[in-house]
Amino acid sequence: MHVHEPMPLIFGVPHKAFYKNFKAGSVFVAELRPGLEGIKVVARELLRRDIQPVVICDNMMAHCMERGLVRAVHIFYDRLSKKKAVCRTGSLIAAICALKHHVPIHLQRGRAGRRKTSLLKIDGRKVTAQNIKTYVPPSEDVPLVYVKG
Repeated sequence: MHVHEPMPLIFGVPHKAFYKNFKAGSVFVAELRPGLEGIKVVARELLRRDIQPVVICDNMMAHCMERGLVRAVHIFYDRLSKKKAVCRTGSLIAAICALKHHVPIHLQRGRAGRRKTSLLKIDGRKVTAQNIKTYVPPSEDVPLVYVKG
C-alpha cells in the first residue's frame, strides 16, 4: 500500500464517543502490542464507521511522522493531572516523536485499563524460547509539556 497524503494516527483505545465526532477517510492505527488492541478493537471500530484503518507496528510511528505521513496524533489517557497524563505504555514515545516531527497531539480520555498480556505469546501462542523474562508496565506518564496541539 502507498500513502499519498497525511493521515491521523490513533495510539490507544478511545471511548466509543470519540468515533462519533472523528472524521477521516483513512487513519493510521498503532497495533498496540503486546495485546494488539489496535488491530482487535480500534481497527474494527473504525471499519464499522466506514473509516479505513491502516495498521502500523508501534515502532513505525517515527518513520511515518518523519516522512510527513501523519497529520495529527490522537493519544488516549486513563488519568490526567496538571502536569501529566497517565497513558498506556508506548504513549510517551508517540508524544516525543510527534513533538520532534512537529505533528499536533490531541490528548483525550480513553478506555481505562489493559488486561495483563504477555510479550512471549500472540493470541495465546508462544512465539519465543523458554525462560525469557519480560517487562511490560501497564501505563506510563506523558508530561503535558510534550503535548502541543
